This record gives sequence, structure tokens and C-alpha cells, in this order.
Amino acid sequence: MATTDPRRFCEQCKKSGALPAFVLVTGNDDFLMIEASDEIRQCARDLGYLDREVFEMNGNSDWSQVTMSAADVGMFADQKVVDVRIPGGKIGRKGPDGLQKLLSQPYDGVCVLFTVPTPDWATAKAAWWQNLQKSTEVITCNTPPRQALGRWLAERLQRQGQSASPEALEYLADQVEGNLFAANQEIQKLALLFEPRELTLEEIAKTVTDSSHYKIDALIEGIEQVQPERVLKIIEGLEAQEAPLVLLLSLLTREIRDLIKLQSASAKGQSFVKGVFATPGKRQAARRLSATKLKNALLVCADLDKQVKGLPVSDRDDDPWMELKSIALFLAR
Repeated sequence: MATTDPRRFCEQCKKSGALPAFVLVTGNDDFLMIEASDEIRQCARDLGYLDREVFEMNGNSDWSQVTMSAADVGMFADQKVVDVRIPGGKIGRKGPDGLQKLLSQPYDGVCVLFTVPTPDWATAKAAWWQNLQKSTEVITCNTPPRQALGRWLAERLQRQGQSASPEALEYLADQVEGNLFAANQEIQKLALLFEPRELTLEEIAKTVTDSSHYKIDALIEGIEQVQPERVLKIIEGLEAQEAPLVLLLSLLTREIRDLIKLQSASAKGQSFVKGVFATPGKRQAARRLSATKLKNALLVCADLDKQVKGLPVSDRDDDPWMELKSIALFLAR
């Protein structure tokens, strides 16, 4: 079973009276992963899993200790959670064998809870990761895209008996985009300040602070979805956060090259491009943007790369952030 709703997962576990032998919490959002793991641990306590042992694993860790822990139920508790955390998403050369041995032997009354962030492109294809997903109940915790953030906030407000108009939800989404930790704090603040009812835009505006924490991936998403105003705001936010311009430029350049590769493949009647993770948004952008526009954008990125490295570039603004805004808006229109 795979789900994005840890609450529903826990409800099903309580109906069955037990947790699955293996559970995987994964995704790209730290807040949602922490929240989901906390809910599962609380569900475990409610079901009588009173013993818990925590392991933080990396490429050098000994997986035999985890297997021994799963096999060893404590004297005073006949149900146990083995909490396995892999924050780096890597398990080393010996890890796959140890993980396979663990997954091959479920134990009655024992739930092994894996917490692993979304792996990189190469790890996602690794046999151990594919096997882990197939052998566990998976709970995926990804940051909701911008167009779905308003609905996410509405659901959170509904949990505490409150609601807000679409306009108010959009305002709130603008203030907390990319930072669900802050979003949750603001929702809790609204519960403390106002009784259960529909909140007005004015009430939310007076209460909520701008806690946006922009991620570089959001910029690419804004370009692909033709959202120039959002793109401009994201770049300004990244600049205020002093995001690494070299990394930002590198990812934008890779995005442009991916779009060029997709266009070339499409012209040849091919749908697959090696090394390109072709999301629907990326394919749509490849169809929308002309080859000339993409090639010109790539040339500008090359100039910006020189500029960031301190090399003189003629006919360019002295402020590389200003140039970055120009090229991003050029692509988002």
C-alpha cells in the first residue's frame, strides 16, 4: 500500500489492531516526514508497541544490529518499533545485503519504521531502494506544489474547525510558500487567536508574517508552469536568503539543456531521453519554448557563469541577480 496521508494509514492500522512489519516514510519535505513519523510512533504507542529502539544509518553502519534488535523483543513489552533513519539516503556497499536480510524476516509484534528522504536520481534506480519500496508500506511526504498549497492550508484549518475564503488562502500561501514548518506555526497561531469559524483576509493578514523560504526547485517549477510573477518573487526570495548563485545557475542551465534534449528527441519521434527526468511540466515547457529561445537562454547562462566567477562580460548588468531575473522571466513567458 502507498499513501500520502499518514492519518488515514494510522486509522487503518488501528482498525486492524497492528502495524505492518515494515513501513517507509519518504519524500522531499522535512516537516511532513517528521509529522508523519511522529503520527506513526503515536499510533504504535496506542496499539501497545511500548518498546522502541532507534538506529541512524549511513554507508558505514552495521545492519546486523538492526536485525538483532528486530528479533529481540523486550522482557516487559511484546510489541516493538525499530526506528531506522537514513538521513543521507545512502547505505554503502554492505548495506544492501544487510537490508535484504532484515526485510526477508518479519517478526510478529515488530514494526520496522524506515525514514529516508527522496533519493537522488542514481540512488532511485538502485536495487536496494526498489526492494525497500516493494517490501514496505510507503507513506510519501512531498511538499505540495504551489497550486495545491491553498487546499493543503484549507485542510489544516479544517482540522481546527476554521476556514477561509480562496482569496485569504492564496494570501496565506504566498506568505508561507516553501516553508511548511512556518505554515504549521501560522495555522496553530490562528487557532489560538480565533475561535472556530471562517477567518477573513484582514484577520489573516494582520496575524501572519511572511515566512516564505524559497527552494531552488520552486523556480524551475514556476518557469515550467508559466508563472512570471511567482518566478520573480522566488528569485527575490532566494537573493534575500543569499542562496548560492553558482548552484542556482547550474540547475537553471541543466533545466535548459534538458528541454533542448527533449525537443531534439521529440523531433526524432522519441519519448525517452537518457539522463532526463521528464516530468509533465518539463515536457510541457519543451513544447512551449522555441529552440531559438532556449539556445539564447543557454548563451546568457554561459555569460552569467563567467560573471559569477569574476570574469568580465560585456553588455551585461554588473548585478548577476538582475541578469538572472531577466533570463528566468524570459523563459517563464
